[in-house]
Amino acid sequence: MTDAVTAAAWTRCLAHALLATVLAGCTLPANSHITRPLSTAASVTSGMAMLLRFGDQTVTVALADTPPSRQFAAMLPLTLQLTDAWGQAKAGRLPRVLTAQGGTPVHDPTPGEVYFWPPSGVIAVYYDDLGQEVPDPGLVRLGVVNTGLDKLAAAGKQVTVQIEPAAATGS
Repeated sequence: MTDAVTAAAWTRCLAHALLATVLAGCTLPANSHITRPLSTAASVTSGMAMLLRFGDQTVTVALADTPPSRQFAAMLPLTLQLTDAWGQAKAGRLPRVLTAQGGTPVHDPTPGEVYFWPPSGVIAVYYDDLGQEVPDPGLVRLGVVNTGLDKLAAAGKQVTVQIEPAAATGS
């Protein structure tokens, strides 16, 4: 099978997985205030800080200290087009696929966390929980959003974000 056919098959698989996850069609209320779950704070304190910038908005993220997160950090800075088709996460394709080695599969993504789908290299920032599980191989957690999740959730169906290390901007 060619790489293009394999990538297309995995992309379709991801689309089906995301569709199954978001069929409930939940949307984020305009007046909601999303915060990062407290239970994840200790697991990311040693990771790198990064920023997602779009328009005049900034989202701060703390990357986990894991091999997949370090691979992601090595790609920065990046500009990605994120799409939100079902009101649960902003997602976009990375320029290259990360390996899942050293990451733990997650089948029930938590709002306020950043994940990637290993087969296709799609990164997603979850902002809502529709209560459904992601099929195997699961998502791999890269980090958590510290501030600005509500701004990203409200950014519309498509948003172009610049992702960069926080230290690179002096933030």
